Amino acid sequence: MARKIFIVDDDETIIEFMTLMMESAGYEVSSCLAGTEALPKILAQKPDCILTDLMMAELDGLQLCQEIRNKSYSPSPVVIVVSARTHPYWQNRAHEAGADGYVTKPLSAVTFVPQIEAIMGDKEEAST
Repeated sequence: MARKIFIVDDDETIIEFMTLMMESAGYEVSSCLAGTEALPKILAQKPDCILTDLMMAELDGLQLCQEIRNKSYSPSPVVIVVSARTHPYWQNRAHEAGADGYVTKPLSAVTFVPQIEAIMGDKEEAST
């Protein structure tokens, strides 16, 4: 069975890119354009990994991460913030909100999937 990825980003082009990259690597991908709409879908689908933009209207990536961490998941999904903000301040904020990793935009077709898989692997190793 393919591992499930859920993408939350308010930019359809970014969603299309991430979906194409992750599906090409064998993942099953779902997505949503808004954090508020994504949360119930995430709870229902129980993905293995959630990729979320940092800056979104209504419910941003940090808030979404906190909401996910406040829910009782078993096992807990990997949450990775994907953002154009490169300053360490934002990476620290994401970590404090419960994110397992942080990937910066612009995204590369060569490095994107390996970055995601490395973070997912790190989380799996830490939980065993």
